Order: sequence, then structure tokens, then C-alpha cells
Amino acid sequence: MTRAERLLGLVAELRAAAPEPVATRDLASLLQVSERTLQRDIETLSADGLPVVTVRGRGPALAEEPQPPTLAGLASLAGPVHRTVADAVRTRGIVRISYTGHTGERTRRDVEAHGLVVAPYGEYLVGWCRLRDGPRLFRLDRIDAAYLTGGTSGIRPLDELLTTLRIPAPRRPPDDDHDAPSRARAWTRDHLDRVRLRLASLTGEPRMSRETTAAVHATLAHLAEWTRWQVAAVRAVASGEDMIFDGHRPSFPDRFDDTLDYEARERMIQEAMAARPVGEVARDLDDVLGAAARWTAASAEVLWTGLVPDPAQPGRHRRLADLLTGLRSPVSHVEWHLDRLSGGTVTAPHDGPRAVAVCPLRT
Repeated sequence: MTRAERLLGLVAELRAAAPEPVATRDLASLLQVSERTLQRDIETLSADGLPVVTVRGRGPALAEEPQPPTLAGLASLAGPVHRTVADAVRTRGIVRISYTGHTGERTRRDVEAHGLVVAPYGEYLVGWCRLRDGPRLFRLDRIDAAYLTGGTSGIRPLDELLTTLRIPAPRRPPDDDHDAPSRARAWTRDHLDRVRLRLASLTGEPRMSRETTAAVHATLAHLAEWTRWQVAAVRAVASGEDMIFDGHRPSFPDRFDDTLDYEARERMIQEAMAARPVGEVARDLDDVLGAAARWTAASAEVLWTGLVPDPAQPGRHRRLADLLTGLRSPVSHVEWHLDRLSGGTVTAPHDGPRAVAVCPLRT
């Protein structure tokens, strides 16, 4: 065990027991060091800002409200886990964590930090786990300790992970958690508003090339119609009312309502939207998302307490927050395409329907 791993384990044990102390003898035995070495480690962490106190006759303990230090290397061990992880994401760094899985097993692993995901009942680190050599999600409240190794992460194939798990499905809240439905509804409304801001930022990009404009137009046309249908379907199954299409739906041939394959339906969408300027198509999509946000805010709280039929998968039921923002939802669909169009510059070089030839709804 390296010194860095030993310090990580020490902080994890102290945080797991906090605010109760841990016997010095037990800590030394667990970390396989002498009590003198253990004391030097505690002094090192204290100097970096970890608020360790010694309870006479019982051992070291963490104070209840640690003060955040400057994040740098091992000093980050003394700071709050969330701040350390957020800094790793911001710098595309590698963070070493002590993690307790759902089975109770604690592991130590290096994770290339690529993003943070906020869900109604938890927050997650999205990263490449070097221990498992693959993409993983880590719940922040299960990370016992974390520090910045100083390394940086490269580009990893995280697209599928982010598409599938960008917003983890909300877990069933405890029976006595009466505020959970309100939180899930407020969080869903906020998420819809954030997507609308991303859309506004994309369409405000100055001086786009002709190829880029064509790609943006095709993608937004695709999103406006599919999102319109998805939102209407979710709202109908949740409320028991007829489907109502928001925004400014174009006129489609009668056969548009027939059973069509993806390519045929997409061609009809692109043809119907072709005469509209890109700004008008963007406003159409924004109107659909805005209507979904307003409906979310005004909907009855009882809709957020149980399971709702999934219109895309007959026989399956999911929570309303998940239907609107989870896997294969209107929000995750929009974000998937925006990720491919933005990120500082627009990167999709194709024109027409080719810009949306690859889409999670197609599979």
C-alpha cells in the first residue's frame, strides 16, 4: 500500500465513523502501520486542513464541519468529497476514491473524471474506472474519500454511457419521504429549463458555415417533431387525457400517421420542415420544451408519487420524472443530439437527414 493509498484509507475510515472517534490501535492495524506512523499521517492531513481532533482515551475523530482547503494533490483529501470530485471534472483530472458499493464492499480505485450527473435522489460521478477498465457511475454519497492524483484523463468512448445514464432513473423514495414528489417535479422542471438554455446557446452561435447550418437545421427539425410527440405521449399516459401537440406542428401527409420505419418518417419530417428558417425550427422546439416545463410545474403532485405506463414500451411502467428525463426520454434525446452539435463549436458536418441518421430512438 502506497502512502497515498494509506492516507486515502485513513480519511475514509475517519469519515465513515464521524463524528465518533476510532481507536488508534484499530486504525494502525487496519492500515498495517505502526501507531507512530499513523500519528504522522494524521498530522500531515491536519496540516492540509482536515479537522481531526483526538478524544482522550478513544482515538482520533473528524469534526462535524470540515473547512474546505485549497485543492491540490493530497491536500484535497482534507476537503469535502463533492468539491474534490467537481475539481477533478473541471480539470479533466484523475481522482482516487474510496468507494462503498451497494453490497457494502469498499474499494479504492482511480477514476478519470468526465462529468457530474444530478438526479432527483442522488448525484453521480461519471468516469472511466481504471480498476474495472471501463465507464462507471459512482454515487457521491458512497465516496468515502477522494483526492486528486495530479494525472489527467484522455478521450474515452463515453458516448453510450452518457446516453444511457445521463440522468439515472429516480429511485423509489422511502415511504416516509413526503417531500420526494415535490423534489422530483421541481428537479424535472429545472432540467427542462437547462436544456432550453443549451438550445438558445447553440442557435446563438455566430457565423456558422453552410454545412453546419444544414446540420443544425436537420437536427432541430428532427428534435422538434419527435420531442413534440414524446412529450404529448407522456402527458397523455400520465393524465389520462388525449394527446395534445405543443409548438407549431407542420402539415404532414395522411400517411404520416401510418406505421412507418424510421427513415421514411424522418424524410417526411425533413421535407415538412425544409421551408422553415433554422431560427423558426429552434423556436418550435423551445415552445415544446417550454410547454413541458409549464405542465410539469402545474401537474398534480399525485402524478409524481407512483409509476406511469411507458408509451414507448407497452407493459412497462416508470416514474414520471424518468419518463420525461431518463433513458429514451424527450430530454435525454434532445441532449444526445445537442452534445453532437455543441461543446464550444458545432461539429456535425453532414447535411439533411444524414445529420440524424444515428439516433438513440432508432435502436
